[in-house]
Amino acid sequence: MKFGAPPRQTWYASANLDSRYNKLNSRLNRLLILDHVWTQLVGNKAKFWLLYAVQKDTLYVKVRVAVAKNELMARKHQLITELNKHFSTPWIKRIEIQ
Repeated sequence: MKFGAPPRQTWYASANLDSRYNKLNSRLNRLLILDHVWTQLVGNKAKFWLLYAVQKDTLYVKVRVAVAKNELMARKHQLITELNKHFSTPWIKRIEIQ
């Protein structure tokens, strides 16, 4: 960029990208929101509960410790409800523990 030239447009979300990438940016935004909300919800348990994958309506979580697996199984339905609050339509319907 030259001195005195107007700055290029900066973007802060994938929605600012070209409309050709509409499907891509909606999926990317959902994943970014999911990642952020997950870390906020689970807090310090994030080191034991790792988001592994998302496929359709299922969230796959890898668990490092057996005790953490039991706690995740107990909180599974609560987490699904809390995660879906942040999306316009309920997206996550199941959590599979690996």
